[in-house]
Amino acid sequence: MARLNRKRVREIFTMSKQEKWAYPKIFEALKDAGVEYYETDVATHDIVYHGSGDALPEPPPPEFTPLNPSVTFDAREVKLAIERNKARPDYMVFLEDIARAGVARYRVDMSARDVRYFGAADQAYVERVPPF
Repeated sequence: MARLNRKRVREIFTMSKQEKWAYPKIFEALKDAGVEYYETDVATHDIVYHGSGDALPEPPPPEFTPLNPSVTFDAREVKLAIERNKARPDYMVFLEDIARAGVARYRVDMSARDVRYFGAADQAYVERVPPF
């Protein structure tokens, strides 16, 4: 995999939000920029991109209000939140939905092409990333 291109990842932060990219497009762009995986803390919106032994944090947007994920993990509700987000993409609403479903964090693995959603007790739901 290519070395983590920090400048390109930062550009993707901005462009993907301004242009409202579909998730598979964001995934492919990050992968092409050398991201091997990234992790998101749902409560704080802290995202850290990893690649080639390097790490790059993305700060939460200024308007973000910290969330309080449910202590009860519901994989069915996680799947429904993902489906709703595909139909009407809105990342902040998506975070609220998965927090209500008990997701504390998620990890996106570029080589496996999957997203693992974890509850507070490490319960998990795995979703494949569709091709772009």
